Amino acid sequence: MTQHIVPGPMGVRQYDHAARPYSPSEGCILRDWVGPGQPPGSLGSRIYDPLLFPREAQSFEKSSIEEKAQALLAAPASTFSPGENIRGTVFMGGAGMNGGYISDMMRAFSRKGIRLTQANPKRWSGGTLMDAVIGVDAFRLGKTQIQVLLERFPPQGNQFNLIGYSYGSLAAAQVAINYAQAGTKIDHLILIGSPIGSGFLNQLQKQENIKSVIIIDLTPQGDPIFAGISREKLLASALQLGKQMLDSSGHFHYVPNSEDGKKRRDELADYLYSRGLR
Repeated sequence: MTQHIVPGPMGVRQYDHAARPYSPSEGCILRDWVGPGQPPGSLGSRIYDPLLFPREAQSFEKSSIEEKAQALLAAPASTFSPGENIRGTVFMGGAGMNGGYISDMMRAFSRKGIRLTQANPKRWSGGTLMDAVIGVDAFRLGKTQIQVLLERFPPQGNQFNLIGYSYGSLAAAQVAINYAQAGTKIDHLILIGSPIGSGFLNQLQKQENIKSVIIIDLTPQGDPIFAGISREKLLASALQLGKQMLDSSGHFHYVPNSEDGKKRRDELADYLYSRGLR
């Protein structure tokens, strides 16, 4: 039975249809499939699997080589290509990327005329525990070998901004370095409560296509994490972070689903607007 290698934010996963039927919700979209013997590229390799898409596969196989080529070229891209001109503001939340605070964060920024596009958790998150334990280590020190591309969204405004909170700040940093190195202009990269390593942070700050890197440490609120933190200090903060998660304090300053939480998110939107975010 055919096996496929599926690139994802945490590396690669191999699916064997004989052992485990594939569900599209578990991995990447069709564009990301890479067949046997094919190295993954920035856009992946499009493979038609008759087990998953029988009608599409039958039609495709009957087409001539020219028709196949034209069909692939005419297909609308589902992601932004690195180097492409992008307009809009993407928000990437903390581990799991599924907290209720995210929708209210969108409300808070809309007050200032800024429409946030939430990053797709199925594309960027391996789950809360996976993100916190493995994802942070994988993303915090520099550009990873396998890059996940941004899903396409309608253009908004005149800026391209990336906002990341906690684990999401590292995902945002990966997007920033990948796209900026290819020529995409990024107006603001905002890292909130970020456990990013000092070397990677320095690289982002020196990247000419990233106009502004805004660091928002939550240390005044008691967060043990700060931008440039060492791995030793990050590991030592685990117990304190666990306690803060229970009462939504410190590192989780913007998480509470309460009136106080709404006020904090409004203040964040006001502050970033004052720093030039539009």
